[in-house]
Amino acid sequence: MIPLFSIDEKVRAYIRKSGQDFRVCTSPEGPVLLPIGTAEPKPSDLKILIGSNILYVSKLQAKYIKKVEWAMVERFLNSSGELDT
Repeated sequence: MIPLFSIDEKVRAYIRKSGQDFRVCTSPEGPVLLPIGTAEPKPSDLKILIGSNILYVSKLQAKYIKKVEWAMVERFLNSSGELDT
């Protein structure tokens, strides 16, 4: 499956700077970008190389998203207490 969505440059920079792999998956608030360890990749996930890291995208989410955007990172940061509001 060829992804039909784009990835915001701010998200790409965040992934590269973090030095870890991430997964876009489903949450009650909408799609969320979670570090691997918090959400493990599934064999059916799409794998996208960003720098030396991998962005896994849930096959389900890949059907519906148009863009992996910063709001997906903020959902994780808000829920983990890492983002001051």
